[in-house]
Amino acid sequence: MPREKELYVPTLERIRGRADRIYPDKLLYTQKEAAKIMGCSPEYLRELGIRGLTTCEQLARLFA
Repeated sequence: MPREKELYVPTLERIRGRADRIYPDKLLYTQKEAAKIMGCSPEYLRELGIRGLTTCEQLARLFA
């Protein structure tokens, strides 16, 4: 079983905190919403492979 990256948990906590403040009733985010949470452009997320709906866990895995 692969181990999670060292910074995964703190990154996930920060992303969840921001996501909960911006979109308190959501668990799945569009590419545009995820870009707002991360503070980057939707095009940048697309380059990283994020397409369609995404979760905080997927974002944390990508940015950790």
